[in-house]
Amino acid sequence: MEPADSTPKLLLHTCCGPCATAVIEQLTPRFEIECFWYNPNIQPEAEYQRRLEGMRVVAEAAALPLIEAEYDEAGWEAAITGLQQEPEGGWRCQVCFKYRLQRTAQHAAEHGFTHFATTLGVSPYKNVKGINTIGEQYAQQLGLSFVAENFRKRNGFQRSVQLSRELHLYRQNYCGCRYSQRD
Repeated sequence: MEPADSTPKLLLHTCCGPCATAVIEQLTPRFEIECFWYNPNIQPEAEYQRRLEGMRVVAEAAALPLIEAEYDEAGWEAAITGLQQEPEGGWRCQVCFKYRLQRTAQHAAEHGFTHFATTLGVSPYKNVKGINTIGEQYAQQLGLSFVAENFRKRNGFQRSVQLSRELHLYRQNYCGCRYSQRD
């Protein structure tokens, strides 16, 4: 049995290295963090590898473990079938968030984490409230706690830009999927 004052274990879904920087900085004082890379939406594969490499740099700089889940592009494509023409920020994005956060929550529950969170909401282009609602739903289903914070507060996005520059990280100009690149 763990002592009552032990630091809670948090699985942090990371969408990219730049977004992870400021979120890790905010969560580190309160949690024992492991990063979870699950982004089958990122296309083409060269872009996926470029973003994953950036996340590896961030994990190493923060001295945090990085779990690299499978690249399940076919599963992701099946999940968003019929939503390809949705605009950026529309229903396709909500399904994408659900797909990735469900997998994150499942991994957290299966591997002894008490909490999970995501870096998705640090971006000013994402619906933080919607993302947090999805995370809270999966947490409730699996007996976990979801850290439903707005990581943009306290200049979170600006801090991520600053830290990305310091670490010489690639900063992408689209969300990740080919449909967001199209838009």
